[in-house]
Amino acid sequence: MNESLDKKVTIITPEQVQLQFHTAGIGSRSLAHILDALILLVVNCLLFVFALLVSRLYSGSWLPAVADYLLAFSIILLILLNLGYFVCTEAYMGGQTWGKRWLGLRVLQNNGQSATLLSILIRNLFRLLDMMPTFYFLGAVSILFSAKDKRIGDMVAGTIVVVEARFERMKRRKQLEKAISKKNYPLLALDMEEAQRAEITDQDWQLLQAWVERIPTMANDRLAELARPIAQHFARKLALNHWSTQDPVLFLINIYEALRSDWEV
Repeated sequence: MNESLDKKVTIITPEQVQLQFHTAGIGSRSLAHILDALILLVVNCLLFVFALLVSRLYSGSWLPAVADYLLAFSIILLILLNLGYFVCTEAYMGGQTWGKRWLGLRVLQNNGQSATLLSILIRNLFRLLDMMPTFYFLGAVSILFSAKDKRIGDMVAGTIVVVEARFERMKRRKQLEKAISKKNYPLLALDMEEAQRAEITDQDWQLLQAWVERIPTMANDRLAELARPIAQHFARKLALNHWSTQDPVLFLINIYEALRSDWEV
């Protein structure tokens, strides 16, 4: 989900490895919770129908004792389901509920490791406090003013909710595709052979990608200024000098479109 409230957090592991995550802001977390709530709503409706059928069975004269047990079981199951859904899914799905999985969110410990059962239990017990006075008001305020997008339960449990890397890549890719399509760049007949494609190194692709990622936010004049030396570099490497001198920006966009299938996962 594209939201300006997402923040970056850098974590240094005990092995001195630096990890960087995008924390999930209030928008993506709210949407994930709505999805989870819809799942619970469907299951609760099914349990309600079951309890209603049991009560009808109880009102008759057929097996009233069995009906008592089934009704009690339905009530207990309803309570356990609504209290345990978040704990069980996050514990057994690697820090994710179904809503978080669909949106690419995951609960981690502050040190970047997987959330433990204890931390998951604590953060979800404090969900009751985050819900006060209504509609997760305290939790939402906490996330808005937290440097790491934490609700109260996360602060107490020592957890963070992050956006998975693959969803970040998908988000950036969609932003780029939208920005490129809006500028309506024409296609060039570059006709690159496999031998030319093989000349492109990982450093070359990173250079090109770093320039392309500035398209959505950078002014056209500055974008063109940065494009000139990069276009000359690729033109020499691919032996396409006649294209780069005409329009460096257009040339790089077409190079990017031609090479992205070789480099993007």
